Amino acid sequence: MLRFVAIVGLLVIGVACQQSQQKETPIARVMNEYLYASDLVGVIAPGALQADSIEAVHAYIHNWIQQKLLIQKAKKNLPGHQKAFEQEIENYRNSLIIFTYQNALIEQMLDTAITETEIENYFEENKQLFLLKSNIVRVRFARLENHPKNSRDRAIREKIKKQEAISKLIFSADLTGEEWLELSNLCQELSDNYFLNSDQWIFFNDLLKEVPMETYNPSMGIFNQEDFLRKNNQLQVPNENYIYVVNILEYRLVGSVSPIEFEREKIRNIILNNRKVRLIESLRNEVMSEGREKKWFEIY
Repeated sequence: MLRFVAIVGLLVIGVACQQSQQKETPIARVMNEYLYASDLVGVIAPGALQADSIEAVHAYIHNWIQQKLLIQKAKKNLPGHQKAFEQEIENYRNSLIIFTYQNALIEQMLDTAITETEIENYFEENKQLFLLKSNIVRVRFARLENHPKNSRDRAIREKIKKQEAISKLIFSADLTGEEWLELSNLCQELSDNYFLNSDQWIFFNDLLKEVPMETYNPSMGIFNQEDFLRKNNQLQVPNENYIYVVNILEYRLVGSVSPIEFEREKIRNIILNNRKVRLIESLRNEVMSEGREKKWFEIY
């Protein structure tokens, strides 16, 4: 068998060099279907070692025989209605052609420029679509090492002094550009986990993954984020190793209208998708109009 495959490998190379050959001797057969050396052109990678080429040819022949046998077995044993793939294949092919054509036209014709006014108008007209399903917050926080306050180590006391400056800046309602830069530099120096972009809304659940805040309400006997957010905004949350300094500047609760800043990208995608739908509908209508005008179709 190995000798046969080796010979076939040489035949394949020969066929690749002499495509003008009129008749070929088959190298494998399954029922009434034949495999020829020319069918294996391309199986052997250029520059491949002889051993690798023989292995590639052997694998191809084996897979070809196995596939043909399985098809024959399936045709013989499957009920008739399960073998009727022609229509499904044709439908899939047509759908793929239409999809590719539409995408090419959309790429050429779609206006992707979306103004802030369009985003604001869509938001105002469709606020009911933007009700929050999770609590969100605007926040600044930093995780700092928990050093003993009574330390006599000069370096530690200097760190504590800088940490106090971080806390003061984080707890500020508004920061000037200079203050924000100072806070950013201090956090880069002393914190391995911080978030200072107070203009960005984030999910409260994501904040809880970073800061071990306890939202359990003993009087209610449940974890209650809404109650926690109503009662807390500036916190220092210590544990054995760290102190978490947190300033929750603003929050929105489940069921309330989401801020436009939080939904801007989503709205942009909705507007863009709506344009695509209208463009596709317009293209389909144009095709029907052209076909009707040129009498390319009739309905009997």
